[in-house]
Amino acid sequence: MKANCGEFIDRGTYRKCPLFKGELPDNSFAQIVEIKPKQTVARHYHKEQYELFYIISGEAKLGIGEETYETKPGDIYLVKPGTIHWVANESNEPFRLFVVKLNYSGDDSVWLK
Repeated sequence: MKANCGEFIDRGTYRKCPLFKGELPDNSFAQIVEIKPKQTVARHYHKEQYELFYIISGEAKLGIGEETYETKPGDIYLVKPGTIHWVANESNEPFRLFVVKLNYSGDDSVWLK
Protein backbone atom coordinates (compact mmCIF):
# COMPACT_ATOMS: atom_id res chain seq x y z
CA MET A 1 0.00 0.00 0.00
CA LYS A 2 1.34 3.42 -0.92
CA ALA A 3 1.34 6.14 1.74
CA ASN A 4 -1.21 8.86 1.20
CA CYS A 5 -0.44 12.27 2.64
CA GLY A 6 -3.64 14.24 2.29
CA GLU A 7 -3.73 17.62 3.95
CA PHE A 8 -1.24 18.79 6.54
CA ILE A 9 -2.58 19.73 9.98
CA ASP A 10 -1.04 22.97 11.25
CA ARG A 11 0.32 22.90 14.82
CA GLY A 12 1.95 26.33 14.97
CA THR A 13 5.71 25.70 14.68
CA TYR A 14 5.17 22.50 12.68
CA ARG A 15 2.70 20.70 10.41
CA LYS A 16 1.86 17.01 10.34
CA CYS A 17 0.22 14.68 7.86
CA PRO A 18 -1.07 11.30 9.09
CA LEU A 19 -0.31 8.31 6.82
CA PHE A 20 -2.01 4.91 6.42
CA LYS A 21 -4.97 6.13 8.47
CA GLY A 22 -6.72 3.09 9.93
CA GLU A 23 -4.40 0.65 8.13
CA LEU A 24 -1.56 0.05 10.60
CA PRO A 25 -1.71 -2.55 13.39
CA ASP A 26 -3.01 -1.45 16.77
CA ASN A 27 -0.69 0.76 18.77
CA SER A 28 1.24 2.17 15.80
CA PHE A 29 0.93 5.37 13.82
CA ALA A 30 2.89 6.98 10.97
CA GLN A 31 3.06 10.57 9.81
CA ILE A 32 5.13 13.12 7.94
CA VAL A 33 6.14 16.05 10.15
CA GLU A 34 7.45 19.33 8.78
CA ILE A 35 9.13 21.82 11.10
CA LYS A 36 8.67 25.28 9.66
CA PRO A 37 11.73 27.46 8.88
CA LYS A 38 13.21 29.28 11.89
CA GLN A 39 10.91 27.38 14.28
CA THR A 40 11.42 25.07 17.27
CA VAL A 41 9.31 22.20 18.55
CA ALA A 42 9.53 22.62 22.30
CA ARG A 43 10.98 20.14 24.76
CA HIS A 44 8.54 17.34 25.49
CA TYR A 45 8.31 13.62 26.14
CA HIS A 46 5.80 10.82 25.71
CA LYS A 47 4.54 8.68 28.58
CA GLU A 48 4.18 5.39 26.71
CA GLN A 49 5.08 5.70 23.05
CA TYR A 50 8.34 5.24 21.17
CA GLU A 51 9.09 7.48 18.21
CA LEU A 52 11.25 6.50 15.26
CA PHE A 53 12.43 9.44 13.10
CA TYR A 54 13.71 9.16 9.52
CA ILE A 55 14.99 12.48 8.18
CA ILE A 56 13.56 13.14 4.70
CA SER A 57 14.86 16.61 3.88
CA GLY A 58 16.50 19.64 5.43
CA GLU A 59 18.80 19.96 8.39
CA ALA A 60 18.01 20.75 12.02
CA LYS A 61 19.20 20.29 15.58
CA LEU A 62 17.53 17.38 17.34
CA GLY A 63 17.80 17.00 21.08
CA ILE A 64 17.22 13.54 22.57
CA GLY A 65 17.89 13.26 26.27
CA GLU A 66 21.28 14.84 27.00
CA GLU A 67 22.48 14.59 23.36
CA THR A 68 22.10 17.15 20.57
CA TYR A 69 22.41 15.93 16.98
CA GLU A 70 23.01 17.85 13.75
CA THR A 71 20.63 15.92 11.48
CA LYS A 72 20.73 15.35 7.74
CA PRO A 73 18.60 13.42 5.23
CA GLY A 74 18.87 9.67 5.69
CA ASP A 75 19.54 9.80 9.44
CA ILE A 76 17.39 7.62 11.72
CA TYR A 77 16.75 8.25 15.42
CA LEU A 78 14.84 6.45 18.17
CA VAL A 79 13.20 8.23 21.11
CA LYS A 80 12.12 6.00 23.99
CA PRO A 81 9.18 6.73 26.31
CA GLY A 82 9.99 9.30 29.00
CA THR A 83 12.94 10.75 27.03
CA ILE A 84 12.83 14.52 26.62
CA HIS A 85 13.31 15.61 23.01
CA TRP A 86 13.02 18.75 20.83
CA VAL A 87 13.79 20.01 17.32
CA ALA A 88 15.17 23.39 16.20
CA ASN A 89 15.05 24.30 12.52
CA GLU A 90 17.38 27.28 12.19
CA SER A 91 17.36 27.24 8.39
CA ASN A 92 15.20 29.07 5.86
CA GLU A 93 13.84 25.76 4.51
CA PRO A 94 11.32 23.31 6.01
CA PHE A 95 12.73 20.32 7.88
CA ARG A 96 10.77 17.19 6.99
CA LEU A 97 10.82 13.82 8.72
CA PHE A 98 8.92 10.54 8.65
CA VAL A 99 7.73 9.61 12.15
CA VAL A 100 6.56 6.18 13.27
CA LYS A 101 4.95 6.03 16.70
CA LEU A 102 4.99 2.63 18.42
CA ASN A 103 2.89 1.72 21.45
CA TYR A 104 0.65 4.60 20.38
CA SER A 105 -2.67 5.08 22.17
CA GLY A 106 -3.43 8.70 21.38
CA ASP A 107 -1.56 11.84 22.28
CA ASP A 108 0.48 11.16 25.40
CA SER A 109 2.77 14.20 24.99
CA VAL A 110 3.92 16.11 28.05
CA TRP A 111 5.14 19.57 27.04
CA LEU A 112 7.79 21.24 29.18
CA LYS A 113 8.45 24.92 29.68
